[in-house]
This record gives sequence, C-alpha cells and structure tokens, in this order.
Amino acid sequence: MGLKKKIVNVRSLIKDLIAMSRMYGADPSHVIAGGGNTSIKKGNSLWIKASGKSMATIAADGFLELDKERVLSTLSRKGWSKNRDEREDQIAQVLLESRVDPPDPDIRPSVESTLHALMPQTFVLHTHGELANGLTCSKIGEAGLKKVKFPSKIRAVWMRYVDPGLPLAQELERVLHKYVEEKGDFPNTVFMAKHGILVAADTAKEADGLMRACDRALKGFIAKRIPAKNKSQSIPPDDLEREVIPAIRSLLPDPTWVFKRITEPALDRHFSKNLAKLSSLLPDQTVYCGAFPAWISKSKSSTPSEVRRKVDLALTKYLDRFGKPPVVFFVEGLGAYAAGATLKDASTTAAMFASAMRMYENTLAFGGPNPLTSREWRFIDNWSVEKYRRQQAAGTGSGGRAAGRVILVTGAAQGVGKEIAEGLAKEGAHLVIADLNETTLTGTLQELNSKYGSGVAVGATANVTSEEDLDRMVGMAVSTFGGLDAAISNAGILKAHKVTDFPVGVWRAIVDVNLAGYFLTAKAAAKVMQYQHNGSIIQINSKSGKVGSKYNSAYAASKFGGVGLTQSLALDLVEDGIRVNAICPGNFLDLPLWSAPGGLFDQYRSKFDNVSREEVRKIYEGKVPMGRGCQVSDVVKTVLYILEQEYETGQAYNVSGGQEMR
Repeated sequence: MGLKKKIVNVRSLIKDLIAMSRMYGADPSHVIAGGGNTSIKKGNSLWIKASGKSMATIAADGFLELDKERVLSTLSRKGWSKNRDEREDQIAQVLLESRVDPPDPDIRPSVESTLHALMPQTFVLHTHGELANGLTCSKIGEAGLKKVKFPSKIRAVWMRYVDPGLPLAQELERVLHKYVEEKGDFPNTVFMAKHGILVAADTAKEADGLMRACDRALKGFIAKRIPAKNKSQSIPPDDLEREVIPAIRSLLPDPTWVFKRITEPALDRHFSKNLAKLSSLLPDQTVYCGAFPAWISKSKSSTPSEVRRKVDLALTKYLDRFGKPPVVFFVEGLGAYAAGATLKDASTTAAMFASAMRMYENTLAFGGPNPLTSREWRFIDNWSVEKYRRQQAAGTGSGGRAAGRVILVTGAAQGVGKEIAEGLAKEGAHLVIADLNETTLTGTLQELNSKYGSGVAVGATANVTSEEDLDRMVGMAVSTFGGLDAAISNAGILKAHKVTDFPVGVWRAIVDVNLAGYFLTAKAAAKVMQYQHNGSIIQINSKSGKVGSKYNSAYAASKFGGVGLTQSLALDLVEDGIRVNAICPGNFLDLPLWSAPGGLFDQYRSKFDNVSREEVRKIYEGKVPMGRGCQVSDVVKTVLYILEQEYETGQAYNVSGGQEMR
C-alpha cells in the first residue's frame, strides 16, 4: 500500500511539473528554444527535463529519472581529466550512468542535473527570464540585487559567473554552503550571473509564486529607471532589402539559408555599429546567435557589383575572425536579420536575439550590460554540450533536389501551377505562389503548409499583367526567405476560336497574360537575382510555341513570342549570372483545362466535324509517338533538371512525348 501511494504521489508531482514547465516554456520572456529547465525530487530520485526537449510541449516521457546521489558524485569525484573535452566526456558518462530505465538509450540528462540535485526543495524551476537577466547580465550585478526590494518570502543569493557544466555546479555548492552557514537555511532563489534565475520550492504553486514575485519586483525597479519606451518599429526600405539581403545570402558558404528580419522595438531603439561590437550577454545567445553579429555597411551606390563588393568584404572579414559564417546580420540603414539552414533555425535565432535585446535594455537600469568576455564566449562556442543541444533543437531540412531554394510560381493556385508547386515542395523548396483566385489560393497555401511543413509556402493574389503586383510577390520572397532562386512563369490563358470569330479583346488578353505576364515576371525576378549574381527564370511555354495550332492563333502567338523572349532575356541576363529557359509541354489531357465541361475537349469538337469528346481525346493521343498526354510530373522533372544546370540558357525544352522535336 505504501509503494502504491508513493507511485501516486510521484505521478501527481510529475503532472504539476509538466504544467509548470509548459507554462514557462510557452512564455518567450522566460524561455527561448531549449533554454531553461525544470525538475522534481522524491527520495533519491530526480526527474529532470532531458537535453534538447522543449519545455513548451514537454510530456512525461520528456523527463529522465536519475539517481540523485550518483549525480551528486560528480562534485566529490577526484581525478577528472585535465583535458576539457575528455573531462566533459567523463562527466557526461557519469550522468548517463545515473539514468534509471531511460526510455531511449541516446537520450541525455541535462547538463544542469547537478544544479537541480543540489537544491533540497522538491521543485526546481530555472529560466533565462528577461527581467532577471537584466540584473544578472549587468555591470553592477550583485550590488544591484541588494537594491531591489523583494518580498520577504524571497531568500535570494547571488552566484558569480563561471563556465556551465561542472564548474557551475561546484560554484552553486559553495554558494549554498556559505548561505546556510550565514542564514541557517537554504536560499529559494538563485540569481546566476549571465545564466538566469533559479527558484526552488516544495510545490509547483510555490515555485511559480517565487518566480512571479521576482518578476514583479524587478519590473518595478526597472520601470523607475528607464524612460518610457517608444514601441514603434522601423520598416525596412523595400528597395534596400531586395538588394542587400539576397546579396548576403548568395555570398554565404551555404547560399540556401533562410533569412528572417528580427522585429524587436528594443533592437530598433539601440541599433548601431557599436551594438554590433558588443559580444553576447549569455551562453544561450552565443549558441543560437553567435558571439557577435556581422555589420554590413551601406554601399556608396546601389549597383549590384558595389553592393556585392561591400557584402563580400564584410563576410570575408567575419569568416577570417571567427572561422564560420554569422547567423545575425546588422545591415546599415535596414536593420537586423537572422539566418539559418531552415525556417525553424532562422526563427529561433531571431527570437533569441530579440529576447537578448530586451535583456540588454533591462540592464540599463543596472549600469548597463556586462557581456561575456572573450574567454567566456569562446568556451561556449566550442563546448560540445551546447553543440549537442543546438543540434537537438534545430530544424530538419529536406534533402530534395530543390532543397532550400526559394521559388516563385505564378498561376499556382490550381491546375498545372499547383502541381508544379507541390512537386517542388516535395523536393524541399520554399514557395511563393501567386494567383488571381483568392479562394483557391488560400486553400492551396493551407494544403501545402499542412502537407510539407508550416511556413513552406506563402503567397498572395496577384495579376501577372501588373508590374506592381509582381514586384510585391518578389519582395515577399525576399522578406520571407531572404532571396529568390527561381521564378516560374506559369500563369496563362487558352481560349480557342477561329480567327474570323476570335473576339479581339479575348485575343489581346491572352497575349497580355501569356507573353507580357512572362516578361513582367522575369523583369521583377531579375531585379533581385542580379544582386545574387545567380538565378533561374523558367517559362512554362507549350509545344504550341514551336508549331502553329488551328483555332489557337492568340495562344500560339503568345507562346511563339515566349520562345523568342526566352532567348532574348537569356542574352540580356547572362552577364548577371541569371539563366532563362522555357519548357514546352505537350497537351495535359487529364487536367480540367481539357477534361472539364466546356474545356478543350468540347471547344475542339468543331475542329473535327463535331465528333464526340472521346474521339477528340483519341485524336490528340494519336499525335503523340509515346501514346499519352503530358503529365505535370514530366514538367516538374524538367524544372528540376533546369535548376541543377549551370551551363544552359536560352533553351526551350520539349516535353511532349516526341510530338514536337524542333
């Protein structure tokens, strides 16, 4: 009966632990990415959040049960290796051996397990709270702690900065012993310099109360010492963003990184070259944002060559100093941007840096920031434990043939365009889709993001005959993902009439959409791609761009013109590193354009003495040596081929089953 009661008690404690963890994990003012930790103790057992697990979504299986005494043995054990990496491996092995029935042999205990084991209270809550770190990352630190009026229930102690891992636990042990000797009791709140705040209590409710009481006291102190803040955020100039950000992305070692603007009023208020010279405030910022941002000076002119020269100079300087590319960029006259291999990585970095800037502003109430020293941030930068944690928290990129490429597709809400977008998403592309039909566009966006991952596709209604609309779509590609690797001009109209019956307004509309729309798409894309000195523009043309088509004078004229335009644009843009090609598919006999009521099977009956729809299909299949109509999957394969080519431009690729061979 006693054992059963103990099990019930532990389950109840874990239930409270999960609720507390999720509450603070979902609060970005306390926890970003994998930062922070929670635990409970019962007898000799310690349940603690495993390394790399998210507090915001954690469940019971996200906590590891550890043998508390075995964890604490790391403090008394002698003979650790003097080599740092070997010593870390030895400590990690002890912590691994302290696990009790781990659910996964590879799951690691938190490196902070010893910290939690040292606190005698049942519940421990450690976060990187922005208010607390305004104090812990400040110049006056410990002295500032004494100035804040905390309620009497707060028994606070200060910990000087030491490297995380075993040194941090040893320092906490020393601080606890000293406090007990002086006060006769254990503290319940620990302010850890450049590490955050830790509270401990016998219930989750009490731990939450301690954290909230600290926040209230700190918030009141800071508010009295920092003037009212301007909440407005600067809006980046569209033209400058479309020049500099694609140039930066293209010059990185991996030009498929995603970029995200860091939108934070505290950053806007203090943005400067001097701020870029300030090292990170705490270890988590170093892990996710790098020790320093890269400063990109404004170019003297906006020509692609000058912008790229300026960016290349800054990136080369950064790489020479740090041996790896930056992940945060300060662009003079524009603002700050985060970058990463995936949208998740870039978003995490942006959120972490924004949080650090709020901490920075809070430090001004305590004499200003006290950032990590060169030795301190270099230790974090090379610490294997943090590299593992970042790897666990990172997004998983696709290994597809279009992985990381940002691709604009017009006319992509349905039909051929939608299937092209789906095929590219499956191969790892980031998509910007445009269409006139808002309802179908919304549905397609939801479908793509649901199937291939949130944020894979963005889009808006756009008319391809509007230069303003297309510039806006290209701007969306840059502001959402950081550049534009390919633009696929797919939007088109096909209406069949004999020339004597062809309404001139319809004829002109077809040419306007199919030909002028392609020209405007290419123009808008090229204006950004020239700053990358790379890019691919692809027109979805037709076999009717190679040979005339009865009752299709407008369509054929627009597609013949598209082939000529492709060749001319290829010559125009080759000096900018941009390739321009067209794809000439055969007939998509299975798509609604043909098969829907009133579609081409119906429209073309008059060509053949009003035969049935089925006979029209047989006639067109009979024109194809390979015996079938074209599939969109055939076109997607050709798109992928073109994207991979570096030595072909001005081509019009036939994808017609042998029907057209010119």
